[in-house]
Amino acid sequence: MRPRIVHRLLKDKSGVAAIEFALLALPLFVLIFGIVELSAMFFVNTALDSSVHKNARLIKTGQAAEQKMSLTTFKARVCGDMVYMLNCEKKLLVSATVITDVSTAGGMTPIDSEGNVTVTESFNIGYGSDYILVQAFLPWPPVVNLYSLSSRTLSDGSYLLGASTLFRNEPF
Repeated sequence: MRPRIVHRLLKDKSGVAAIEFALLALPLFVLIFGIVELSAMFFVNTALDSSVHKNARLIKTGQAAEQKMSLTTFKARVCGDMVYMLNCEKKLLVSATVITDVSTAGGMTPIDSEGNVTVTESFNIGYGSDYILVQAFLPWPPVVNLYSLSSRTLSDGSYLLGASTLFRNEPF
């Protein structure tokens, strides 16, 4: 009697599609959510980079000095150019510094070994013909918090997106 039951179960093909889907669903959804996560992160990082470059031009051309632009105003302009960014002005960290020797100009290390942000905000736009390094950092919480796409995340699990530009002010 046992061989008949086993033989009958082996011949029964109903439910095969459901079992195959159950086996493939997890890798499929992980792949889809990974694509969504990376797409959102790259979209926001590209928007940040574009906005920083656009608004750094105000410093380069002397318009920021003319308007007596402050760090708060600069951050508001950067965030204003980024679409759908909630709470950007509170989270965005900006450092604009005068560089005396371009060969030693380097970016700061924005994350310490414990995953804390170590950016000190400053807004020194210099004078005509000064070299200026503008760096902006934005903590970005994961859209789909399934897994970490990077080993360098902040202590709260978010990523730190960054943009920078180095230029020489026009004489003004």
